[in-house]
Amino acid sequence: MRKWRRLFAQALMVGAGILVALSGATTSVFANADGTTNVKNDKVTVKPVHGVTTNSIRGVDISSLQAELNAGVQFYDYDGKKQDILQTLEDSGVNYVRLRIWNDPFDSEGHTYGGGDATLTNEVKTAKDATAHHMKVLIDLQYSDFWADPAKQALPKAWKNYTFDQKKQAVYDYTKKVMTTMKNAGVDIGMVQVGNETTKGMMQESDPDKYMQFISEGVNAVHKYAPGALAAVHYESPTASSFAKIAAELKTNKVNYDVMGATYYPHWNGPDSNLIGAENVITKTYKKKFAVMEMSYPYTTDDMDGQPNIVGDISNPPYKISVQGQADAISDVWKTVMQNGNGKGLGAFYWEPAWIPVKAGWNNYQFNRDASIKYGTGWATQYAAKYYDDAGLTDAGANADQYWGASSYDNQALFDPNGYPLQSLLTFKKMITYNYVSKNAKKPVDRYKVSKRTAYAYSFKGSNDSFTFKKAFPLSTLKSFYKIDKAEYIVKTNGKTYLYYHITSGKKSGWIWHSYLKKCPNKVTKTTKVSYKHRYMVKNKKGNVYGFQGGSKDFQFVTLHYLKNYPRTHFTVTRKTYVKKYNGKTYKYYYVHSTNGKVHGYVWHGYLK
Repeated sequence: MRKWRRLFAQALMVGAGILVALSGATTSVFANADGTTNVKNDKVTVKPVHGVTTNSIRGVDISSLQAELNAGVQFYDYDGKKQDILQTLEDSGVNYVRLRIWNDPFDSEGHTYGGGDATLTNEVKTAKDATAHHMKVLIDLQYSDFWADPAKQALPKAWKNYTFDQKKQAVYDYTKKVMTTMKNAGVDIGMVQVGNETTKGMMQESDPDKYMQFISEGVNAVHKYAPGALAAVHYESPTASSFAKIAAELKTNKVNYDVMGATYYPHWNGPDSNLIGAENVITKTYKKKFAVMEMSYPYTTDDMDGQPNIVGDISNPPYKISVQGQADAISDVWKTVMQNGNGKGLGAFYWEPAWIPVKAGWNNYQFNRDASIKYGTGWATQYAAKYYDDAGLTDAGANADQYWGASSYDNQALFDPNGYPLQSLLTFKKMITYNYVSKNAKKPVDRYKVSKRTAYAYSFKGSNDSFTFKKAFPLSTLKSFYKIDKAEYIVKTNGKTYLYYHITSGKKSGWIWHSYLKKCPNKVTKTTKVSYKHRYMVKNKKGNVYGFQGGSKDFQFVTLHYLKNYPRTHFTVTRKTYVKKYNGKTYKYYYVHSTNGKVHGYVWHGYLK
């Protein structure tokens, strides 16, 4: 996250703990002076998103959580009862958490730099809780002591005087340390991010041929010490051209990564064609997996804790700034990733949905600022500037020194300022498509019988956009031969497509996977020519004249004429054909033509005299 990117796009004055908006383009920004809000009751409508399955990454970055909890912040469930936030997230459909880790986010006297106090110790606690709630963990190693992004990639203090080779070894050793610590704590590591938004470099090295050696060392350590985890790299401002350049540099430098991660905020990085272009390059050209590591969207422009919001008013917002707009932004990002990744789109992570005020209300600015100094709950503290200054990043230091304070992200959280979940959080569950009909299939005309009697026929519970299978009846109860009523291609929760046939048998009706049914074809067993010409007429106006569609070993009868329309027509037989039909019985058919040649085809011999 580019932590101070556009942080103060609108002018702000800070004085006596009161913030005043100078932008004339907005209504009253600070409507929640006392911290009250009713947004937790705002309902949302979320449609299932094709491509988002139970296996898709539906993640959140909650790196600041332990700092919040240490400061006494409480979270609730949808009924207003206190509840472990990880339980609320699990109940809402979240299956992955992302946790950034800074090497040493403290000054020489032990003062925190803030930013959510993202230490290894704190993140291990959150990671263990996430694992206990059946979530995988993405570890975001930033190889810095504080925020790392394209504007600043400060070298950790302890590595300041290292040679280039020593820095490479330090990356490897530090990655090994974090992997070992997490594994020993029983954490389910699903992915490890080596570097954060390293678009312009890493650890104060801007030459790709050099800093990508740092990334390579981290990736190698991940593969060795967390062998079941995916190793990811991470870049911001995705476009087809920028990600093609980065991917080419990674390939040239032989970085053996598994996943390309992108920062994509709809209000900053849109339109989604930018994301689609980048994803196509990575998944189609370079055959790598793809995920969005950071996204979010505001549900209000109101301030919640006295600290100016990183996102205030948005010119031409891509979605409404509301709880519904927030839900729409979430589902659309997941839709883009999962439907344009050539089968290699993994999902996305919502950035810091739980970074709410320690004490709600913009008139509690000083309280929240003090909490930041003590617990690290804000964007930064006054101690962070010196770290950047000592690293030679004076612009970043000046920014931190001028704007340190409480959270500036509270209006993009998925909890209200008092810790109650917004309905937009349920998007993670509601956008899942369990099974859906991708398209209708051509209905076969063959007859079928059961090939696996231990299987079941199913009914679909839900809509064509998202349904679950419900057992209708066991296939062992089907004794005869059946025609197919309907046929559909169904994408199941594992993302794979299956062909299902629908049959009706008396009161039974259900969908059956096509492989559990065996086609019973019609076959020609023998054909003989008739050496003499004998005239025939219709015996009792029953039956039809047929054509055989298909090969001699698998064909269907196609009606060409109805014999009742030819009661006095004389037919000439030219050959006899014996047909073994789908039911196993053999029938004799005559191939006939009328005297005038207008009618010709196959007729069962019993219909002629």
